[in-house]
Amino acid sequence: MSPRKFNIEKYDFYVKEYIRKSEEFGKPISCSDLKKEQFNLPDSRWLITHCPNKEVTTWAEFIDWCGFVAKGKIPSKEKTTNLIYRMQSELGRPLMYDDFRGVGCYHPSIKAIRAYWGTINNMKKELGLEIIQESMIDRVLSKDDLDKMIESICVYTKNDGRNFITTSEIDSNRDWLNADSLQRTTKKYYGCNLQSLLENNGISLGKQGCGITFDFDDGERVTSQFEYIFSKYLREFGLKYGIDYLRDVKYSEFIADYNEHMNCDYLIHTSDGDIFIEIAGVISEYKRYFFEGKEITSRKSREKYRVKLSRKQEMLKKNSLHYYILFPCDLTKENIYNILNNDSIGLRKGIESFIKNNIDWTKVFNIGELKYSNEIKWRRKVVDYSEAV
Repeated sequence: MSPRKFNIEKYDFYVKEYIRKSEEFGKPISCSDLKKEQFNLPDSRWLITHCPNKEVTTWAEFIDWCGFVAKGKIPSKEKTTNLIYRMQSELGRPLMYDDFRGVGCYHPSIKAIRAYWGTINNMKKELGLEIIQESMIDRVLSKDDLDKMIESICVYTKNDGRNFITTSEIDSNRDWLNADSLQRTTKKYYGCNLQSLLENNGISLGKQGCGITFDFDDGERVTSQFEYIFSKYLREFGLKYGIDYLRDVKYSEFIADYNEHMNCDYLIHTSDGDIFIEIAGVISEYKRYFFEGKEITSRKSREKYRVKLSRKQEMLKKNSLHYYILFPCDLTKENIYNILNNDSIGLRKGIESFIKNNIDWTKVFNIGELKYSNEIKWRRKVVDYSEAV
């Protein structure tokens, strides 16, 4: 194999690619992953050696220089403060201890908070953020308290006109324990998991995006949060299930030379003809992979789904059918309106070319709509999906 070569004159381009691909990946790409086909970036030694900031001598310092949070290096207090304010703005609610768990490109760590402030509440006092003491600790519930909390979750969900809730919704509500704590408490008092306890109360529990079941009054069933959002938009635009749009239509019914069992998520009847829709929630973070035909090497189940969806796309293209393969980031009301009223190849290409990951779907769900607006934040162009109509 010939050695990989990179042009020093394109150093800025490679840095921008590292930032972009890391953001899509959901965390800073490690030095050992740089040469993988999905990233194809210069090795860490090359990036460090040619960095214009000569104070950068380690990989952690390079990650920090790119604006990310590096494992093993605590960002400056100023940078940590900016990241905390950014998290507060994106979440749109008082910060909780659990928000600082995990990793991410711009994720302030609990280690940094302890280093500069000692405790989360001390940090909040200095930065002028709202303190909610109960949300900062893992409360111990009595059986009676657990029953009341489960009842509260069920009432909240049913009042919203649905019979499902996601773990991320539970985690974001300051009045409830987080889902992991509820799991342990449920096991302690009832000997079962949280999902079973909620199911006994008519509520389905799933992870963000998938693993939920909801039945509309007219009989339509959705099995993901993303299908629910899409169907809700269709209904808001006046379409009726079973008349204006159909669900899970077999490809064998509209592809002459196909006789297997794959289904299409939606078939929509419009005045200009039929439109076929696939919702690609399972590979939500791999939109670029899908449309560039790249293999998903890290997740076999995701790769299997990508291959299956690519086969569907080929059949739709080959038969000159009007279609859209929508990823979660595409599920805006504006996009759905345009699909229904301004269907065109240009519109489809425009939707396919848009990439956005790491959306706070709990926040989207709470405000009722995913919406984007262009503005400059944090020295780069971003999309603000926190805006409600």
